Amino acid sequence: MPAYSTKTLPTKKRAKRSYAKRLPRDPAKLFRWAARGSEGDYDKLRRLAKKAFHSLPTHIDGVAFEKLMHVDRLTMIEEIQAAEEHNVSAGGFLDALNWLLDKVPWGNWLWPVSAAQSSINAQKGDGLNEVDEQYARLVGATYGTVDERPYVIDHWRRQVQFDSDYISVYDNPDGHRVICVRGTQGTGLDIGEDILIGITGRSTNVIGSEILDIIAATPDGIVVDLAAHSLGTSLALQAYSDKGTYDRIHETYLYNPAYSPFLRGSSDAFERDENIRYFINTNDMVSMGGLGHQAPANVVFRSEGNPIGAHQLAQWQGSTAYQDPIYHAPPETRLHAHKAVFGSQQVKDDPAGPAEDSGGVEPADSGADAAPAPEPPAFDFGAESFNYEAL
Repeated sequence: MPAYSTKTLPTKKRAKRSYAKRLPRDPAKLFRWAARGSEGDYDKLRRLAKKAFHSLPTHIDGVAFEKLMHVDRLTMIEEIQAAEEHNVSAGGFLDALNWLLDKVPWGNWLWPVSAAQSSINAQKGDGLNEVDEQYARLVGATYGTVDERPYVIDHWRRQVQFDSDYISVYDNPDGHRVICVRGTQGTGLDIGEDILIGITGRSTNVIGSEILDIIAATPDGIVVDLAAHSLGTSLALQAYSDKGTYDRIHETYLYNPAYSPFLRGSSDAFERDENIRYFINTNDMVSMGGLGHQAPANVVFRSEGNPIGAHQLAQWQGSTAYQDPIYHAPPETRLHAHKAVFGSQQVKDDPAGPAEDSGGVEPADSGADAAPAPEPPAFDFGAESFNYEAL
């Protein structure tokens, strides 16, 4: 009689656990990057930390950096989690990690390079300050036609003699001048420059001569800054090909700078310059080409919004109370009261009669019944015992 055996089911191979699936989704990029690192990657990172310890700058916490010298996958994930909970010590750990990743040789070690160029970039950079917000509002006022641009924003007054299609200039009472360069408005010239930047990374020198004219007309004691958005960032940097223009600009503010995804261009060339401040949203498609290398030396990063909203200038303009500033019309020219008083007195005393050009002010009647011209009121200094003759 044949022997029968019970059918055995094939043993299901247990899948290797994926760390990314059990980690929090926000910030998913950082957690996935930490989980993808192999034992060899973390060993290299530890050796790099020990090698770089002797050149540690003073702004990096030494205790936090020592953790990097003994870090493993679990420690890295725990520190990132603590940073999301706003733990101060974890913030020092990420600062140390950011500094260390910038020291990684740009060779074939892809794991730290991918973090330094995408996931962790949003953790780097400076915070937004009041000057950044003011300049963003001034650049926003440069959009539209020249007739639509406001004359006064907060305490900044537009200098209409410098207006052009791309540029407006604003001065404040403290001796600062800001050259504002708008971005794309949809004209044929704008679209052509956008295509050129996307292919080559550079625009043509459209506004170079205009900026030179503004600088030539600016007194030496005035501090000149430049602020630009989107397409305007490439136009401004292309104007810096003239070293005289670059040397005369104190600081440059680039909001949502335009990069090429194919070639390094103007925005890439100035990333190591600390006098040029970048404002980058890592979700912005226009600035996506800048994610392939190190973070700029002077940068403010954000990582929020959809690809369209991430390119809007409003995100850099501060709180909602200031995103719609009050625009004031230019003041009307009027004759002051004391001018009318002294003008009438001069006509009365002059036997030759009124001058031909009296500025529209009627002379006082010189007849016997005419009332005398009012005298300017004497100012009361309030201290009767003061010896004014000693002044």
